[in-house]
Amino acid sequence: MEIENVSTAMSQDKVQQEAAVKVQRMAMENADVQAAELAKLLASAEVVTDTNVGNNVDLLS
Repeated sequence: MEIENVSTAMSQDKVQQEAAVKVQRMAMENADVQAAELAKLLASAEVVTDTNVGNNVDLLS
């Protein structure tokens, strides 16, 4: 009877570990996609060359 309990516990641990690894893998893939999209967004951003932009702050608006 003891061997059955240990076997069941080990099997459940294995399934839980496999599920955790799959979730981690999905999170890493999602982070890779987000990083690629961010890099694409930053590459397409315009550089402001007007030296007057950002020098004044309108406190009344």
